[in-house]
Amino acid sequence: MGVSGEVPAAGAAYAAALREVVDGFLAAGGTQKKLADALHISPAALSRYLSGDRTAPYDFLRDLRAFLEERGLLWDQDTDELLDALCGQAHAASGSPAVQLVQIREELTRLRAEQQQAKAIAETRLAVLEAQARELTGQLAQALDHARTTEGARALLQEQVREQDESLRHAQDYIHQIEAELSEQREQARLLQQEVSVLRKQNQQLVEEQSQTVSGVSTQATSFEATLAARAARQATEAAQQAATPREPTPTGPKPPSELPNPHRPRPPVSEPLRTIRPGRDTLAFLVLAAPVWTAGAAFAAGIRADPGPSVWKLIIAALAALLVTAICWFGYMSVLEKYDPEFESGPVLIGIFTTPVLLIAGISVPLLRHTDDPVSHWLADIAGLL
Repeated sequence: MGVSGEVPAAGAAYAAALREVVDGFLAAGGTQKKLADALHISPAALSRYLSGDRTAPYDFLRDLRAFLEERGLLWDQDTDELLDALCGQAHAASGSPAVQLVQIREELTRLRAEQQQAKAIAETRLAVLEAQARELTGQLAQALDHARTTEGARALLQEQVREQDESLRHAQDYIHQIEAELSEQREQARLLQQEVSVLRKQNQQLVEEQSQTVSGVSTQATSFEATLAARAARQATEAAQQAATPREPTPTGPKPPSELPNPHRPRPPVSEPLRTIRPGRDTLAFLVLAAPVWTAGAAFAAGIRADPGPSVWKLIIAALAALLVTAICWFGYMSVLEKYDPEFESGPVLIGIFTTPVLLIAGISVPLLRHTDDPVSHWLADIAGLL
């Protein structure tokens, strides 16, 4: 009796809840036939579901909810949970094995759906956690790099502070040394001031003594001038008496040694004439040097560019021969100038010594850079065996 009483009660409660939901649709102007057609069931089956003669399955409950949601007749979350619970109780309390089997299958389907949903949520949560873990790992790596960088910067700053401390210590030592030197200079300045004051006193005493001496000398000078004046008058009188008497012939003889010319007496220096600058001569000397050196360098460059080129020993011998010929020509020209030109100087020789390597290098490098060979240099290179 307990069991037979619970089954109609569970089914009646489920049917009453369905009627409350359907009454809202009917109150809005709908009909049971329209609802049955929309849910793809017969009106008689819909009537049995609403009366409690048959237990409405879960599919009917889901289709009913979807149909009412399309028309804006939504029920709240509490009503949805109540209908699900009453549906399950009605199926569980039903004495029909088929209804119970449907309820079990529905429970399994719902559990699988919930499991899949839970699995999806767990996977999503796991993906979020993995992303957060990767982000945290990256942040940790950045933090470690920043910490290492900061540690390196701190070590560098410590080294700089240590160097600055050392510099400050040296500066303090230097300041102490300068202060000691300033103290010594102050002491020397004080001693010099004392010496200057003593010298001033001595100078003042000397000035006073000289002033007294000058006054006595001026008195003596006055008496001396008077003596000179008397002597001059006496000499004038004697000269007048001698003029009145006849003169005697002056003896002729050799001049005194003071009046003879002294061959050992130093003569005044005679300025030598300035040597004139000859641009034509210097330009000719430069051209005489430049022509063979440049030609030898160009021939050497033609030999280097030859395909196949000469051996290293041939190039070395050719370079030494070019330098030797150039040096012989240049020094021969200098010896000729020195022999026949009295105003020749050694300046062009030094110019030639320093200019010869420069011209030879230019004669080698210019054809190599311009990738050109003149016929003369090519002919000389062929004669020298560099091609």
